[in-house]
Amino acid sequence: MAYIRSEYAALIADIVRSREVEDRRRLHELVRLALDEVNANLPSVQPLSPTVGDEFQAVYADLPSAVHATLLLRLSLTSVAEVRFGIGWGPLDVFEEDKLPFEQDGPAWWAARDAIERVALNMRQKEGPRGLRTACLVSDAAVDAAVDAEEPRTGSSQAVLNGFLMCRDEIVAGMDKRDARITLALLKNSRQRTIAEEENISQSAVAQRISRSGAYALVQAHESLLKEAKWNSSVSG
Repeated sequence: MAYIRSEYAALIADIVRSREVEDRRRLHELVRLALDEVNANLPSVQPLSPTVGDEFQAVYADLPSAVHATLLLRLSLTSVAEVRFGIGWGPLDVFEEDKLPFEQDGPAWWAARDAIERVALNMRQKEGPRGLRTACLVSDAAVDAAVDAEEPRTGSSQAVLNGFLMCRDEIVAGMDKRDARITLALLKNSRQRTIAEEENISQSAVAQRISRSGAYALVQAHESLLKEAKWNSSVSG
């Protein structure tokens, strides 16, 4: 019998044009390594797991964590594959816990599926943000719950978050492989000197790349999002 958990952020991701990759086994190995790395560093309700084909999913307690997971994965997989993401916020139905990530359904997943389809549609259009790879949708059930609780700000929050994702993804799209590695290292709190040693370049070259690529903006924006999530959690708790 199904039961409904409280609201969560469901994340769906898939690899773009994966059928064009010759060594698909190696592709999946590298994706699995990236998933494991994110799972080890970012708390989740349900860890990132492969499902069917070239898709993987996860569940997070809040939207900022789900958003952060998409950035970590996109940066990690810059030299491996192109990935798009859909995030859905709402109730989550779980039918059999011992069969996760399968045997579940609900508004959070429906919203995540609609979100990733919006990203796919945007990628097919000639006009629009070319770097967009992430979208977030709040389920109707979550909107109704917010209205009942006299907190009808959900729609505007969704618009703000998608505006943030649009700008963030454009910055990431402008990065080369080294920029992505440096940004990922900054997100892990590595110092510029350490990054320079790992990249075998000078510290000044690292600083220039950080300034030019917009890495600091990404790092500080995501730090602010995560702090907001922790603050809200402490208040509600």
